[in-house]
Amino acid sequence: MRLIMIFSAVLLFITTPAKSELSQADIERIRTVLKEDIRVIVNEEITASEKRMKEYVSQEIKTVNVKIGEMDKRLNQTFWLVIALIGFIAVVIGIPQIFVAARGKEQQAQAEKIEELQREMQLGKRTVRA
Repeated sequence: MRLIMIFSAVLLFITTPAKSELSQADIERIRTVLKEDIRVIVNEEITASEKRMKEYVSQEIKTVNVKIGEMDKRLNQTFWLVIALIGFIAVVIGIPQIFVAARGKEQQAQAEKIEELQREMQLGKRTVRA
């Protein structure tokens, strides 16, 4: 153990202290290297963030498109249901109206025949009296 301590002390005395002062040029070089590294890191983070944002937006757009498709199907179903109900109402109201109109024509035709027969009878009575 003593040997290690002596060896370490000798090494400490042998090494000459390094005098190092940074010049202005060295500081500027360090700044430019740091700025470039920071730019690269920031650009990488920005591109990664943009990529994540694009993926998120595209996923949201897909879900919105799916929802719009489902709503379109529902609206089509509702539209055809309304058309069917309108057709049903037209049939329910239209068929009795057709029967009523047909009976009205028949009754009018019978009324005209009755009037004509009455006229003939009145003419026949007049000719018999004369």
